[in-house]
Amino acid sequence: MTKPTARYLVILTVLLMLVSIVNIADKELLAPVADVVRAELNMTDTDLGAVSAAVFLAALVSQLFWGPISDRWVRKNVIITGTLIWSALTWLTAFVTSFPQLLAARASMSFAEGCFNPSSYALITDTVPKRHHGLILGLMSLTYPVGTAAALIIASVIGTAHWRQPFTIFGIVGIVLGLFVLWIVREPMRGSTEEAVEATAGAYTGRFSLAEMKRVWTTRSALLGFALDTCQATINWTLAFWAPIYFTRYRIAPNADAAALALLPAILGFVLGALLGGIFIDRLRHRSERAAAWVALVAMIGGLVMAFIVFNVFDMTLVMIAGFFLGLVGYMALPAVNIIFFSVVPPETKASTIATSNVILNLVIAVLSFVIGVISDRSELRYAFSGVVLMMFALGIIVSFALLRILPMDMAKQSALVARRVTSGK
Repeated sequence: MTKPTARYLVILTVLLMLVSIVNIADKELLAPVADVVRAELNMTDTDLGAVSAAVFLAALVSQLFWGPISDRWVRKNVIITGTLIWSALTWLTAFVTSFPQLLAARASMSFAEGCFNPSSYALITDTVPKRHHGLILGLMSLTYPVGTAAALIIASVIGTAHWRQPFTIFGIVGIVLGLFVLWIVREPMRGSTEEAVEATAGAYTGRFSLAEMKRVWTTRSALLGFALDTCQATINWTLAFWAPIYFTRYRIAPNADAAALALLPAILGFVLGALLGGIFIDRLRHRSERAAAWVALVAMIGGLVMAFIVFNVFDMTLVMIAGFFLGLVGYMALPAVNIIFFSVVPPETKASTIATSNVILNLVIAVLSFVIGVISDRSELRYAFSGVVLMMFALGIIVSFALLRILPMDMAKQSALVARRVTSGK
């Protein structure tokens, strides 16, 4: 593959960002209409928690399938296949009439969606020069809040009473984007942006194997990266799913539509936080190998403080202001997580590394989503919801401190490994 032009890099980034936005929106479409759906389909909070848990359990299982395939097969084809399938399933969700049907539709959609992160992150980091990985991963990271915002806004504009229509809209849009991936995207060589490859104009010779994955599973920084990713993902998905219900139930917002829109300041903060996190890492990594760990630590500490404030004020304006700063600070962690992964694992295991992390975080989120629903039915939503968020921020602080100590050693080992596997082209 010839060196990609700046024009192609821009087009590739924008296209994958759009697919990612739809990916996230599809997963979040139920959150802003959850109370309406619960009433129409005669569901309980426990049922809602079960649906949310099923989504993440299906995503967990899917990673065992999509991760290894993405490291062995053409990643472009993985993205195309998954996008077309999950978009069709999103469209079909508009026709469910019972709790079992909703559970099956959401779980199967989530299984297909599991293809995107492992394949797309591996593809784009093998295409974009490594010196820009912080920015590019920050841009991909901001698609999470933008996708959530898209789901909230579309649901609010259409009206929660017409909750089926957004599933139809996003299903059709996803199918169209999948066809654009088929037409536009080119498959890069694995490891083509590593410094040793660029310095010698050579080729990376590593190939995916179980032995290489065992190397990942025994790398301490990778294990800590799994923990950090689980912390930030649990916080963000928990906020996205339960916050609109929380705002309505505690009369912070007057109705479900207003509750969905009340998340927009936090989502704006998430967007800016993802960009800032990536930019800070790119700027600081020339001065310190620990740049990603420092950014993660700041994100976790700042997020803990702002989350405590959010759960202790009940005025809508104050909650929205605190939510903006919670998103701004806390979401700097996501690009840091991916930079940590790609700094300490072999290039041929990128997709499987992300898949492994997704297995862990989806399992944790599934369990905690169900637990929140059960505790909410038996006690109060506020205790379960706030307890999970604050606990995960605290755990993220501990993990970030550990990464500050260990990360440079594992980065040096990975650089030496890559250098040994590069054939010179000069």
